[in-house]
This record gives sequence, C-alpha cells and structure tokens, in this order.
Amino acid sequence: MTKHTEVYVYEISDENIPAFLDIKEKLIAEAHSLPGLLASATYRSAAEPNLFMDKMHWRDAAAAEEGNRLFQSLPTTPDFLALMAAPPRLAGPMDLIAGE
Repeated sequence: MTKHTEVYVYEISDENIPAFLDIKEKLIAEAHSLPGLLASATYRSAAEPNLFMDKMHWRDAAAAEEGNRLFQSLPTTPDFLALMAAPPRLAGPMDLIAGE
C-alpha cells in the first residue's frame, strides 16, 4: 500500500486568527471521518505567524482525491475557507518513498 501525503499552505489574516484557532480542532475532527485519511496535522510558521500548513496523510492518491471532494461537504469547511486571506496552495501531493 502506498501512503500519499498532501501539503496545503495558506494564510489567515490577523483579525481572523482567533476564529481560525477556535474552529480548527473541530475541522480536524470532522476531517477524520473522511474515508482513507490516516492522519492530519496543522502547523503555524514561526517566522510568519499568519502562514499555516496542513499535512494530510492518505491511504493512497485515490483516497486523497475522494477525501478532497468530500471535504467540501464537512459542516465547518465553509467557515474555515472564509477565514483564509487567499485560496490555499497545494504544495504536494507527495508519495512516501522512504522512512516512517
């Protein structure tokens, strides 16, 4: 089985960070209902505090594709997307080739 990782980078404006921090844990919990999602984590840049990264590990590329489609229907997704300063940038996808 090939693990598949997707990395999304996005910016949250200063005024939206408190709301973002309030809903992010809920959104992660909702995302774990997506079939094929193995793990996910959110990181905040130490150098640029408005810059965030989501790292999502999927069973395979097909699961990631379906999960991204289903992500749009999660209850918290519209609120999350509305807080972004711009659309997220996909910095992946990446397939695991060594380690872990």
